[in-house]
Amino acid sequence: MHISGKILAALVALLGVGGIYLTAKTLGVRQGWMEQAQKNQAELEKKRAELVTANAERDRKRAEFVRAIVGWERAYEGNAVQVEVDANGNFAIDGVGTANGVATDDVLYVFVPGQEAGTSVFLTAVKVAQVADNRVNAAPYVRIRQGELQATGQKFPARIRKLVPTRFQNEIASIDQRLLLLEQSLANATADQTFLKDLQDRTDLLIAERMKELNGNPELEGANVPDVYRAGLLASIASEEELRNAALLEADLMLRRLLRTRQRLEEVIESNNEMARTLPQPVSNQASNTQSTR
Repeated sequence: MHISGKILAALVALLGVGGIYLTAKTLGVRQGWMEQAQKNQAELEKKRAELVTANAERDRKRAEFVRAIVGWERAYEGNAVQVEVDANGNFAIDGVGTANGVATDDVLYVFVPGQEAGTSVFLTAVKVAQVADNRVNAAPYVRIRQGELQATGQKFPARIRKLVPTRFQNEIASIDQRLLLLEQSLANATADQTFLKDLQDRTDLLIAERMKELNGNPELEGANVPDVYRAGLLASIASEEELRNAALLEADLMLRRLLRTRQRLEEVIESNNEMARTLPQPVSNQASNTQSTR
């Protein structure tokens, strides 16, 4: 091949290598942009989902707010509204009356200021018994438990409402029912505790009497009763076991002595028999006749 052909072939090879390198570089850049685009797309989808969730939460909160403000009537409060509770749990409310549309047999809901500013806590519900222009006498509408309301003899500020949402009324009734059940359970538990205490006392008495039977009763010292009642079953059993052991030991000694006596007797009889066999034996009559014939 001519030198120019070789040079051309070398240039073609170099250009091919360069093309391959540039192609690989181009593919790498394209891959990077594709990955970035996919990442941006995923981030966009995530933001869209978060936006949908945030909008749903906003709508839910708005609905909750609307439901929260529905069912509340105007509240009567301020320094002019003062409440006093007597020893029987009856309420005297100043600052609310017929001028505010309150009538006999209406139910009023009493709230007292909470610990945090601008908040209030539900105290109880009362039913109007007597009403004037600016004063209400009411009795508890719900069951008042002992110690729940204490008569202080002093008036205190309160917030009075003529209406609260039905769900809160149902919640108040539910809480009152649960408290009634808890009070009944507490009364039953108190009765059970009293019964168990009485049972424990009787059990302790029986155990004490049984322990006296087992360990003895010093109070019977000198009384005309069997010794077992004074010493106790345990001591009496131990004493009887000692007597039994002594009797068994004595019987064992006697049996051993009898055995030795029997053995001695057998030895004497055997000795006598040996001595008898060594003595001369008398000749019988038949043997004498035989000798005479001879």
